[in-house]
Amino acid sequence: MKRRRPRGKIVRSCPYCRSSRLIFEGALILGQLYRCLDCGYVGPLVLEEEVPDSGTPPS
Repeated sequence: MKRRRPRGKIVRSCPYCRSSRLIFEGALILGQLYRCLDCGYVGPLVLEEEVPDSGTPPS
């Protein structure tokens, strides 16, 4: 199976407040943990959105 190459930048955001101010806390047996600097959320679930890169022409 061929993997799709991302065309833009991946932006991660908090599932509660939608802030992109997340820091990586570490990886545990269950997966990665992130912490939101705005609302204090700590957990493995984050939203990922692909935004167009400024150097990439729109398709």
